[in-house]
Amino acid sequence: MAVVVASCTLEKLFSGVPILASDGKVEKEIHGMLAIPEYQRPYRWNEEQITRLLSDFTLHQQELVGKPEAEHCPFYLGSVILHLHADKLNIIDGQQRLTTMALISHLADKHADLKLVYESPESQQQIKHNLGWLHKHEASLADIDFAQINITLVVTDSEDEAYRFFETQNTGGVRLAGPDIIKAHHLRAVDEKDKSAVNTFATRWEALGDLNPVVDILLRGRYWQYLNFRDYPLHNQTQQVRNSIVTELAEQTGKGEDIAFGRIARTYMPNGGESLAQPQVGYELRQPLNSGANTIHYLQYFEQLRQTYLLNNTTQGELAGFYEFYQKLVCKLDGCGYLKQLYDACLLLYISQHGQQSLEVAAKKLFRVVYSRRVENQKAVKEKSVPAFVKETPVLDWIAMSYTPEQCFAQLDGFKLSVDKSGFDKNSVKKRFVEKVSQYFGLDIDKQDYANQFGPAFSQHTSALGAKHG
Repeated sequence: MAVVVASCTLEKLFSGVPILASDGKVEKEIHGMLAIPEYQRPYRWNEEQITRLLSDFTLHQQELVGKPEAEHCPFYLGSVILHLHADKLNIIDGQQRLTTMALISHLADKHADLKLVYESPESQQQIKHNLGWLHKHEASLADIDFAQINITLVVTDSEDEAYRFFETQNTGGVRLAGPDIIKAHHLRAVDEKDKSAVNTFATRWEALGDLNPVVDILLRGRYWQYLNFRDYPLHNQTQQVRNSIVTELAEQTGKGEDIAFGRIARTYMPNGGESLAQPQVGYELRQPLNSGANTIHYLQYFEQLRQTYLLNNTTQGELAGFYEFYQKLVCKLDGCGYLKQLYDACLLLYISQHGQQSLEVAAKKLFRVVYSRRVENQKAVKEKSVPAFVKETPVLDWIAMSYTPEQCFAQLDGFKLSVDKSGFDKNSVKKRFVEKVSQYFGLDIDKQDYANQFGPAFSQHTSALGAKHG
């Protein structure tokens, strides 16, 4: 079958009648009822998107007023991607629009044979909400004629082919972010191995919430390697960011088991025996990934680390010093957003390798290196300057290549902190940064001589933190 394309009315699609399609050479009939795959992302349209759709329809109707019937053209709803499997037309792309129109159909008491099932609690909740909203605005739905709404269908019996279209096309509706696309990819891989596990993994994925922040951190950690450096798109290059996520965390993942790579420390005893210790308890940030459970668990592991260490506001316990430093200084610095992205990647990489061991010391030593860009620059730290800094100072590699925290600290302490002397004669972002850091660390330096004293004093202070390096 490969791929066929059809143009039909929404009336036909919702009624389940045969639809004539073509691959450009041969015509054939498509049979099947619409269905929602278990691994589809939740239905998320709200009043804003529905209002926009209804407004477009109203505008279309107004444009037809006064025109002869022969010149009337149907309202175009866009294109959708469907996977034909048995007697079902699984919706791969276009769920938001089709679900919304199905709700309108339900309120109009039409298309009784259309039975879409939504497993996601988020979808169920949004459907209830939208039905209530549509019911209040039922008068504005009276003119909607499903026989006068046209839609283009891209249909294939190959699931891989369907998702290839899905990953390269962005049709109308809520713009798909990278994590939404890779979710479908990995739940399909789970489905191939164990169909009964799909719902479990889908629920697990949804429970993670917004994965964009952790995915952004992980890709920086994976891209910015000295021996295989890759440019990560700027934040406003949304399409390129999306493509990078799909390529790295979906297309380039392999087929295999759920493997967590890690280091093992083997200690040989005088009596000939040996003991094994595994400092790591999770996944390597830069490890190769397999489709399905492996990548899902990898993302789950690092999102849990992010939640535990970067979003925790506790001031008690053995990590109280780390949390206070991160929340009260790092998170409150002005003009350092791009540096914080690198810093967060460094922290998660360190934690994934060494756990909580000497975490407060590591955080402060890493801070001196990563945030050196704030005082080395004459002016603001631009987004493009951060990867350039990592090329010159491969701090992520220093962490990744260290077998012990002490090895890592020796590398960090060996970094020379330089301070550009301009910008201290006014209330600049640089001056405020130095003031906040000096105050937090209790550096005994002359406020009138930040340019000369800050670098040596801060370096001496952080080098003295922690155990001796060995």
